Amino acid sequence: LKFLVKTKVTDGPHETPTPREQGIPFVSAEAVQNHTINFDAIWGYISNADHVKFSKKCKPQNHDIFIVKSGATTGKVAYVNTPIEFNIWSPLALVRANEKLIYSKFLFYYIISPYFQKQVQFSWSFGTQQNIGMGVIQNLKIAVPLKDEQTQIVKYLNFKTDLIDGFIANRQKQIELLKEQLRKKIFKALIKGLSNKDFKPSDLPWFTEIPANWEMYKFNAAIKLLHGFQFRDNHFKEAGAKVAKITQLKADGSLDLSEASLVDVKFLITLKKKIIKNGDILMALTGGTIGKIIRVENLEEEVLQNYRVGKFIPKDTRTLDKDFMFWVLSSEFTFAQILYLQRETGQPNIGIGDFSKMFFPMPNTLEEQREIAAYIVEQKNETNTLISKYQKQIDLMQEYRTAIISQAVTGKIDVRDWQPKTKEIIS
Repeated sequence: LKFLVKTKVTDGPHETPTPREQGIPFVSAEAVQNHTINFDAIWGYISNADHVKFSKKCKPQNHDIFIVKSGATTGKVAYVNTPIEFNIWSPLALVRANEKLIYSKFLFYYIISPYFQKQVQFSWSFGTQQNIGMGVIQNLKIAVPLKDEQTQIVKYLNFKTDLIDGFIANRQKQIELLKEQLRKKIFKALIKGLSNKDFKPSDLPWFTEIPANWEMYKFNAAIKLLHGFQFRDNHFKEAGAKVAKITQLKADGSLDLSEASLVDVKFLITLKKKIIKNGDILMALTGGTIGKIIRVENLEEEVLQNYRVGKFIPKDTRTLDKDFMFWVLSSEFTFAQILYLQRETGQPNIGIGDFSKMFFPMPNTLEEQREIAAYIVEQKNETNTLISKYQKQIDLMQEYRTAIISQAVTGKIDVRDWQPKTKEIIS
């Protein structure tokens, strides 16, 4: 590589600049996304004075290539396709092609191919995190065809990857539409039911109207919140029983105990009421994940409930179905009320007193509650099946994208006589 670049491979400054609310965009590894620079994910902005100073070492320009050289995303690549003035931080290595020898877009395609990426992976070192030095990057190997063939390869890959990226973007849009349609269906089912025709007005801002045969309930009138045990720092040990904290409640609805804190097993005897069981409904009651809710499944061991993890149960199962209660607690109107009522005590918190100020609409019969809960599960399953289908198509197309790039830049497919087919589509 060092014989193919216009300037020596370099990186950004190793000092931390003073961030500004506006100024020159300052780009680090987190902005390298989908082989380009996402300016919505930059580190921040720097002053013109810092930009001038940093540019003496490295001044990015259009058609440059960046390689992440340290951290969890080492090896990720971005191609600059904008005239915007910006600067980069030290986790990024700048590669600028010598256009007399190699076209920048061809070099970019080669660098993102498995042949180059495997060299990166075999060459990086480990300290506190993976890292590859600029001297190492410069000595990685590139196979270089004649420039006419480079031009053809770039034409071919631009055409093919545009088709593939268009297909992927379409499928991603469909996935987002499916999620939005599901959200609306769940919301409508929980506040209007499935087949109600008569409605009455609601005086609450969260609901304009509810079915005439439903009633508005305070949460604490129908649902009981049980706190966990407030373990102290000296309770935690190297071995023992696992404790479910709010960090174990994951966005996908699972309880992840792989990094759970441990306490003496004696607590399993003294705190029997704080043992989590399959089917329990848990919510994070504090911090940045406040309102995150899960239903425990496939638990094969006894796990203790930490204090700021709330457990919810119906006060009377003759009037409130547990499955319906779960979807109410998971709803966007419940989350909206949590955000509205959360109190600031160093970090967001919500407790029993707050739930006494929150409301939800409830059908008067268990039969209708169960019908709604079953409908939501059915809709989620149908949506997830379609999303899984589309995601599999996306994964396959991304694999295909990688394969054709690899084949083209290494000469495994001959594109010297290739011409684009204007009607070519991917379906």
